[in-house]
Amino acid sequence: MVRNIAAVIAGFLVVRLVVFVLQQVGSALYPLPPGLDPMNPDDQADFQADVAAMPAASWAMAFASEIIGAFLGAFTAGKIASTKRRWFAGGIVGLAVVGSIMNWVAFSHPMWFIVGQLVAYPAVWFAVTRLLGDEAKAGTS
Repeated sequence: MVRNIAAVIAGFLVVRLVVFVLQQVGSALYPLPPGLDPMNPDDQADFQADVAAMPAASWAMAFASEIIGAFLGAFTAGKIASTKRRWFAGGIVGLAVVGSIMNWVAFSHPMWFIVGQLVAYPAVWFAVTRLLGDEAKAGTS
């Protein structure tokens, strides 16, 4: 049971760390305009306008960060879990989906981004369970 709890915590932390690092790289490549503070409520209109004008490459970087993070986090959880590895991996992918939905609600995203994530997240779970192999089936009966 302790391993399974550790699997969830580690998987979640890996997702957050990978997304954070890759989005920091994206922010360095595609910075916000000088003086714009996305955390300042007075700047929200300007922030929303800047998000709407982001180049496709910036969106692609954000997309990749979330999918790569979900993949690595799910794989981590699946490797650590002592039982039902595929379900622990799926739980981490589910948490990543919830995080993405929260982002979609928080500010406007291009439709290709949303549809792409809706397709990619199940593919991530499928790929992770295949990589885990027969051990993903351990304890599922």
